[in-house]
Amino acid sequence: MKKILLSTTLLALTAGAATAEVTLSGSGRFGLDFNENRVNEVQLAYRLRINVDAKFEADNGVTYGGRIRFQNANGTAIQDTGGVRTAAEFSPAMLYVEASGVRVEVGNANTAFDSVALMYNPEIGFQGRSFGDPQGDYYSFSSGPYALNRVGIYAAYSYSGVNLKVSYIQFDQTIPSDDLSDNGDELSVAADFTTGQFTVAAAYADQGAGRDGNYLTFIGAAYKINDVANVGLNYNDNGLSDLGKTITLYGNYTINGITLAGYVTDSDGANTLGEDFDTAYGIGASYDLGGATLAGAIESGFDGGMQGDLGVSMSF
Repeated sequence: MKKILLSTTLLALTAGAATAEVTLSGSGRFGLDFNENRVNEVQLAYRLRINVDAKFEADNGVTYGGRIRFQNANGTAIQDTGGVRTAAEFSPAMLYVEASGVRVEVGNANTAFDSVALMYNPEIGFQGRSFGDPQGDYYSFSSGPYALNRVGIYAAYSYSGVNLKVSYIQFDQTIPSDDLSDNGDELSVAADFTTGQFTVAAAYADQGAGRDGNYLTFIGAAYKINDVANVGLNYNDNGLSDLGKTITLYGNYTINGITLAGYVTDSDGANTLGEDFDTAYGIGASYDLGGATLAGAIESGFDGGMQGDLGVSMSF
């Protein structure tokens, strides 16, 4: 992601001394969103996200840093126990230390389950969504504020194509875990490995999103056929979700600057009437506008309902 450098070498006392920098990066998107199950089937969808990153490298080569995020989507209010907020606000802070392939985060930390490779590869459209994504509940880096004293720790190690990750999120560090049932702690682990044209990945979350008995599993594999074509297969055990276990086959192909992508997802779950879910699928296309991307998609969900989008996304 291209970054806008606001300040670099803020502290440079002597050659080899610690240097600090603050950068802005982010993404934006806007376009039309269609869902046949809504009263107003076609709506305008938009989102602006800005990341504020600060870091410095100490004399011993260790990097210290942190991130906060500013985001608003579709003009929606942010709801918490402090009341309704009608404007975007900064996320809670994430701090980290990094050295020799090891990274440790605290605070509003990322999670191993949400960070595993391949998990979101089936996504299409300018909003980047897919019924092939995990359908269960689990923690991730929070783009908006949360009212409680939630805290997490995340550790990752990378070496020669291997990425190992573990995270622990405490819903509220002021409340004993034994006093919580559906708002407890989450432990997750993940690993992925790339060699040549193959990538394999796996992740597991114990008590996803702090829900008692909510255990999620992800296994994925992808093959890069050549520079313009990829295929992959993802398996998700969605824990307490009614969708149960899902398996997704996806792929993409680029020709003349246009990337065509698609997926098909099957679930072994059933709806409240005991009827098996429909097979979900989606097809999409995107085109590089020279710094921005024009993308669209059409999808059929597990209930047979159709949704789609068409719009522009950008990174800066």
